[in-house]
Amino acid sequence: MSGPQPKYRIAFTTDAAGDVTALDGSIKNKLKNVLSKKLATDPQGYGLPLRSPLNLYWKREFAVHRAIYRICEEKQIVVVCAVGLRKQGDATDVYKQFQALAQTGKVAQEIAEVLGISRRARKRSSSLNVRPPLLRL
Repeated sequence: MSGPQPKYRIAFTTDAAGDVTALDGSIKNKLKNVLSKKLATDPQGYGLPLRSPLNLYWKREFAVHRAIYRICEEKQIVVVCAVGLRKQGDATDVYKQFQALAQTGKVAQEIAEVLGISRRARKRSSSLNVRPPLLRL
């Protein structure tokens, strides 16, 4: 008997894809399990909402790492925006780095591109006939 069927697709922003690439194999496997068995089935039930100023995002803890994501209910997509270590008070803390990136507007732009709602993404996907990027772990 298998577990619940995935209801959501998992997609990554460009920055999150880079974060995942930098992880070692055992952490990638833990992340893969979290994404496929938890977030793809119930991203709200298995995650926690972040507080202001990141209140539009959710987090899922695994080991000493965190995955920060945004849920798009209309398209049934979980967009992973950042993956990294939680080092409270440290400059390399995933939340600190993500907040700085989110304030620039780059995260919102990348999410729009992943969801296919930005002008650039629509033009690119219509001319190339491609879907938003999905990352294989």
